[in-house]
Amino acid sequence: MRDGRLSFRDLAARVRLSPTATAERVRRLTESGVISGFRAEVDLAALGRPLRAYIDVRLRPGPDHADLEAALLTLPAVLECVHVTGRWDYTLTVACRDVVELDELVMALPRAYGSVETDTRLLLRTVEGSGAPAISALLA
Repeated sequence: MRDGRLSFRDLAARVRLSPTATAERVRRLTESGVISGFRAEVDLAALGRPLRAYIDVRLRPGPDHADLEAALLTLPAVLECVHVTGRWDYTLTVACRDVVELDELVMALPRAYGSVETDTRLLLRTVEGSGAPAISALLA
């Protein structure tokens, strides 16, 4: 999970298997859908989008939000749009150039996208788990 470019030799050393056995298990996990892909992590600050936030969105009641989802994902600042349970309908993960762009996005939500309430939280720091126990169990 930490390094999708890690060689099978290096991965094998970490999980204490042979490179051949490791490659075979990764192949099977990929074919079965447990491993869904390999991705590049992009430094959003290096792209000029250092301000990250979560925006919880509650919408007017309506039968279908598919158009809203499609529209939100066309906005450059929106990284992810997650339909959730509870008080909110969606949680957006956004990366903005600055506070002005974040404010413009939040102000556009009721006008252009029909939100009736939002709650915005700035991301201060991310502490990521290694996923090591789950991955080690898969490879063992």
